[in-house]
Amino acid sequence: MIMMLIEAFSGLGIFLFGMTYMELALKEVAGIRLKHWIKNSTSTPMKAILTGAGATAALQSSSIVTLMTLSFVSASLISLTSGIGVIFGSNLGTTVTAWIVATLGFKVKMELFVLPLMGVGGFALILGSSRKKVVAIAKAMIGFGLLFFGLDLMKSSIEMAAVSIDLSLYTSFPLLVFVILGLVITSLIQSSSAATAIILSALYAQILGFDQAASMVIGTNIGTTTTAILGSIGGIPDKKRAAVAHLIFNLFTALIAFMLLPFTTEILMNGLDLKDNPTIALAIFHTFFNFLGVVLLSPFIPFIAKYLGRIFSHKQKMPTKYIHKVDSHLPDTAFVALRDEISRLFVKTMKFSLLISNIKPSDIFKNNRNAKEAVEANPERIEFDYQGAYEKIKEIELSAIVFANELSQENLSTEQSHSLDTILVSIRESVYAAKILKDTRANMDEFYESDNPDIVQLYNDIRQNLAYAMIIFVNYMLEIWTMEKCREKFEKAEEGNNKILKEASSIMSKNKTNKTMLVSLLNTNRSVYIAITSLFAASKGVRLHFLLEKDEKNTK
Repeated sequence: MIMMLIEAFSGLGIFLFGMTYMELALKEVAGIRLKHWIKNSTSTPMKAILTGAGATAALQSSSIVTLMTLSFVSASLISLTSGIGVIFGSNLGTTVTAWIVATLGFKVKMELFVLPLMGVGGFALILGSSRKKVVAIAKAMIGFGLLFFGLDLMKSSIEMAAVSIDLSLYTSFPLLVFVILGLVITSLIQSSSAATAIILSALYAQILGFDQAASMVIGTNIGTTTTAILGSIGGIPDKKRAAVAHLIFNLFTALIAFMLLPFTTEILMNGLDLKDNPTIALAIFHTFFNFLGVVLLSPFIPFIAKYLGRIFSHKQKMPTKYIHKVDSHLPDTAFVALRDEISRLFVKTMKFSLLISNIKPSDIFKNNRNAKEAVEANPERIEFDYQGAYEKIKEIELSAIVFANELSQENLSTEQSHSLDTILVSIRESVYAAKILKDTRANMDEFYESDNPDIVQLYNDIRQNLAYAMIIFVNYMLEIWTMEKCREKFEKAEEGNNKILKEASSIMSKNKTNKTMLVSLLNTNRSVYIAITSLFAASKGVRLHFLLEKDEKNTK
């Protein structure tokens, strides 16, 4: 019995690994296009539902699509109404997994296709290692094979265990217990697909009756909402609202499915005569109640969005952190607050710059990576609301200039007047750098999505040059480097800029790639260099040691 449990547990682990490996591979193959599809195909609730269903069927993971949707809603890339539609559709798309498992997993001999599939995938992975798409497809094949290999292990071990299990011990349990059991299993392993595979295996081995298995599947639908709820923690209100909409949909469909369970069981077992095919019956049941939920709730998506708009309301926050707490009529304290505020603005602009170039700020501020390591550690595009982030920088600028203007009306010493001029330069240069970099975001995305290795290399060179400049500013603010040393280091950033220009010119002269994109890349490189230069000018007005003493939370 212990060996059977070990085999079942091992099978579950292999199943989960195979599913995760396949999901990651599919994201590599279609990730960018899929994200564009989700963003651009949600203009109506029906389109959003179909997009959610299609994306989930393609990635074989409602959790990934749901989390992706939450991030899009959080970044204001799609509306809350569209996000709710995608989430509704993802619940329908996730039923494809049940169909694959129920039809192939229990109707086809695994050894006939699993081993050849993984074998071909393995050869393709080694022989096609230089081609990104071939590697991704090979990984998907291996993941798909491992998924079914793990399922086969679970199935065989559960079948053997069924002989020694006395079914009469729990047949009297109310069906609600099985709903809760399905919810708990899904919440623990964070995968409704894996939980469904376990339930289908137990049903196939006759450890569970159809009603019990169906009740557990209902529970998995509720349990899968924990992923979205966890993903919404700390997000903007719309992100939390989308997670609540997911919970509403799944609770509603679970309630309807549980109420209709006796009738659907009768229809499936007797009306459609599926007594000998309980796994197919369960796949039909799973699809039916999710489809019914979509049909019943989709007309109310705008109303749900409107209702949810009343909860998790935005709290009005001051854009500034220091200057609104002091009186501009007291120059001594006002200058301290203003310099702290400008230092905070400078740090925000630095982080904004890194995010625009798809580098996590924590890799520079906290993890102490060098420029090359920071670029290599961030190969993916970072989704964030860059328009909103820029607007916050502008709000700080406006408040700081108004405060500085009020301060200038006071009886200031010559030294204070000079200090105020330096601070105003820092404000202008910081915001100017943010504006320039904001305008490069579309080009950064275009270079990231390019299949041309020359373009990608130059794109990474630009990112590395910008990261290097941010490291200079961090070391200056922490008083590790003096301004003189920073000036010396800054010459290396200039060399990096010239190197990119030479490489781009060389590629263009050899007619190796799209000249329009190369020109766009050169313009972006120039914009980045201008922004770096502006930030260097702005750094003269910031408070040294500010990163360590004043803005510790913001550096994480």
